Amino acid sequence: MTGEDSTDSAAGPEASAPLVRSLRFALESPRAGRLQAALTLASAPLDWLEAHRGGFLHADEEALLTDRLHARRRHGLLIGRYAAKRAIAALHPDLDPRAVAIRPGVLEQPVVSGEGVGALGISLSHAGPVAVAVAFPEACPMGIDLERIREAHIELLTNQTTPAERERLAARLAAPEAERLTRLWCLKEALSKALRCGLTVPLDFLALGGVERDAAGLSVTFAHFAQYRGLSLAGGDLAAALVLPRPPAVTVSAEAAAWEAWRSALAEAAARGRDDE
Repeated sequence: MTGEDSTDSAAGPEASAPLVRSLRFALESPRAGRLQAALTLASAPLDWLEAHRGGFLHADEEALLTDRLHARRRHGLLIGRYAAKRAIAALHPDLDPRAVAIRPGVLEQPVVSGEGVGALGISLSHAGPVAVAVAFPEACPMGIDLERIREAHIELLTNQTTPAERERLAARLAAPEAERLTRLWCLKEALSKALRCGLTVPLDFLALGGVERDAAGLSVTFAHFAQYRGLSLAGGDLAAALVLPRPPAVTVSAEAAAWEAWRSALAEAAARGRDDE
């Protein structure tokens, strides 16, 4: 895995400049050959996104920003599109982001279109002013999720998970209960995005199977979907999960240093995000 770390230097105070971290990585598949994907984290205040949206939004995306859109939803839409466009740019640096549209599909999943993007998929998630996105070849479906870790959500998340998966995770992760439960939820939601079913199925269908420590921190399998694996990371009060096909279908070269940089970026975004909310 190769890392591409950058912090944009926009005009104005340094605090207003967006934080961007991208990881471009190779996927080795016996069936599809060598593929590329990119994972991006972005954090920016709403005023910066509003001022710069003309540089990254397609006209169809601009049309989604109606006057009736609440500020929080407006922020989520803009930071999600910004992170997604930066992920796409990591794979296609010569593309004009304004020529690429990310529209909602019939199941509300993000659908990428535009000349030059090919058969490209995108998954994205946001938590306040922070967003993550993964751009991937459609031959290798992926899903991503990002959530704030909150003590107030412990009871709700406990009711949405099974005792068996909570025990498996606790045995491998020495972390506060709120973090464990949030990371567990992120993994389930990321799997639902990779499957394109969303949270329309009984949550037990998305249950974790095995949990192991690896270069990413945590790598999990799923009880009912053996063809997928999930990678779980946390930094500060943010938890993120990436789900993709597991070996031997796809092998990801994931260096420990790259994942450590990603965790650091999560922690930095978490700290900035609290200031911007």
